[in-house]
Amino acid sequence: MHYGDRIIAVCPRRFLQDSIVFQHIADHYFGTQSDLVVFQELSLSPVGTFDYVMVHHKPLSSDVVDFVMIEFQTGQTTGTGGLVKGLEDFLQGEEMAGKDYRFGLNLADIWKRSFTQILNKGVVLERWGHKIYWIVQEPVYQNLVDRYNLRDMTYHPNHSTIFMIYDIRQKAEGYELFQTRIESSTIDDLFSAFRHNPHIPPKDAFIQKLQRRLKAKMELKIQLG
Repeated sequence: MHYGDRIIAVCPRRFLQDSIVFQHIADHYFGTQSDLVVFQELSLSPVGTFDYVMVHHKPLSSDVVDFVMIEFQTGQTTGTGGLVKGLEDFLQGEEMAGKDYRFGLNLADIWKRSFTQILNKGVVLERWGHKIYWIVQEPVYQNLVDRYNLRDMTYHPNHSTIFMIYDIRQKAEGYELFQTRIESSTIDDLFSAFRHNPHIPPKDAFIQKLQRRLKAKMELKIQLG
């Protein structure tokens, strides 16, 4: 979808384009694209389900040499009625140029749910001594960095939690997924950022909201009385 001046992926399948994400992970971590198999939706109780697991096995053997977990995180909308209407218009063959379908991008809800997954799954992979790759689009990832003040992020080969960031650009026909950067972190650093989130709303503002609610309730009681 187009949101402002950005093209935002809202379906995880968008990251499956030409399998380039899997190729990049294979080259980045394993240094080869041979003897690799990718499994989808593997569960690990009680941690949850991993989108994909890439397994490196011995040649012509089922013996596991190594593996990495892979998670896709795309954008998420709110007020999606506008998007649904746009899709319906498109499928009916209507002219789309110049039309504006109103909806929102709910980045706050994305990271409210996903950050705990990053911590929970990251703890396991860090303890195991394996990697987990989080595939995120550039504007969605930048919101994570800004939201939790994840400054001085870089890539370190010893880190278990890796963010492989992509973006989308328009081509003559369709759109193209391309990699922008790779960064990583330890669970301790991520938890510290989560624990010391700078975007904590002021208590006074909440108390004022409570007072407004109380005032309205008192006035209603007086009227009913």
